[in-house]
Amino acid sequence: MARAYKERKKQPLLNAFTKCGTVLRAAEAVGVDPSTHREWLKNDPTYAEAFNAANGNVTERLEDRAIQMALSGNPTMLIFLLRSRAPEKYMERFKHEVQSEQLGRLVGLVTSILRRALSQEQIDRLMPEFDNAIESLGPSRQALQVIA
Repeated sequence: MARAYKERKKQPLLNAFTKCGTVLRAAEAVGVDPSTHREWLKNDPTYAEAFNAANGNVTERLEDRAIQMALSGNPTMLIFLLRSRAPEKYMERFKHEVQSEQLGRLVGLVTSILRRALSQEQIDRLMPEFDNAIESLGPSRQALQVIA
């Protein structure tokens, strides 16, 4: 009985989500727990597909509103939209480079301190973990490799 009741709530939840844009508010509007939505996404491919379509509709409405705001003179929204649509042209690259350089200096300082405080055997034991952490930094690791 409870299962049939929940099944009848799927479409109303999708409709409410399309109108309000959040799962929490949609779930409250139709009287289901948000975890029920997550359960449906995980276990019901038809529901997941319908939710993805509804989510696409919400995203399009948000984009439409953002474009209206940008075109009506909102400089923050204009910058945001330009950066999202043409990141290769409008994203800030300088900030990333500065952060990478600062991160490299910090790691160099920490390494120097550790070399004074730890024996070579202790350092050798820690190096694989350190190397894995550096590898996980992706592009930022280039600045660290220069310092090392």
